[in-house]
Amino acid sequence: MTIEQLEAQVLALPKDTLALLVARLIEHLGQVEKIDQQITNEWIQEAELRDEDMSNGKIAGISSQEVFSKLRIYLE
Repeated sequence: MTIEQLEAQVLALPKDTLALLVARLIEHLGQVEKIDQQITNEWIQEAELRDEDMSNGKIAGISSQEVFSKLRIYLE
C-alpha cells in the first residue's frame, strides 16, 4: 500500500473516526501525553460545521491533494 492509498482511505473515514485517529497519532508521536476528550469533541463539532458550510456552499474546500502537497513543501 502506498502513502497515497493510505491517505485516501484515511480521508474517507467518518469525521469523528478521523478526529480520533488524528488524536491517537499525535499521542503516539509523543507530542502530547493525553488528548483531552473535550478538545477532541470540539474539533469534531468544528469539522461537522465546516462540512455543513461546504455542503451549503457557504465556503469552498480545497482538494486533499493540494493540502498534502502544501504540507509536504512546508515540512521539507
